[in-house]
Amino acid sequence: MTEETHPDDDSYIVRVKAVVMTRDDSSGGWLAQDGGCLSRVGVCKVLSAELLGRSSFLIHGERLKDKQVILECFLKKDLVYTKATPTFHHWKVDNKKCGLTFQSPADARAFDRGVRKAMEDLTEGTGEEGEDYEGCVSMLLNGSTTSSSTIQNEAELGDDDVFTVSSSIVVLNTSKFRDIKNT
Repeated sequence: MTEETHPDDDSYIVRVKAVVMTRDDSSGGWLAQDGGCLSRVGVCKVLSAELLGRSSFLIHGERLKDKQVILECFLKKDLVYTKATPTFHHWKVDNKKCGLTFQSPADARAFDRGVRKAMEDLTEGTGEEGEDYEGCVSMLLNGSTTSSSTIQNEAELGDDDVFTVSSSIVVLNTSKFRDIKNT
């Protein structure tokens, strides 16, 4: 992402530290992207200039060590989100899967609640589904794409879930996504 489309700290519903995972169907397992480097991952609200003021939600992840963006996933109403363990959650879109290994169950619950809040807003019509620019999820370093999907495995959430209050939004320049797709 360029500086003009980089989500501001205030635009996040929730942010946690986690390891971004990708599914390797050939081995039947999950692999840590970038050798398991810790990333700051969050759900943020974005405003697309091309959607005339309507907003959508994005799962955005960047490595802590160098701020390199390694995960971008626009949420859609048909998101399939699975809480496999207290510290590992994943989602599936089309035939691709992305996941996060969290540092603690509290971080995982907070992230789950952030995704649920964004999905509620999409369902209630206060947000718009992300455009299908690149199949919805871009694992930028390895070039794989996928999209988002209905939340499964409901669990009770604790008082230790932490959210950020957001009063600003990010303006998203969608031409940048088309440029990424065509390169």
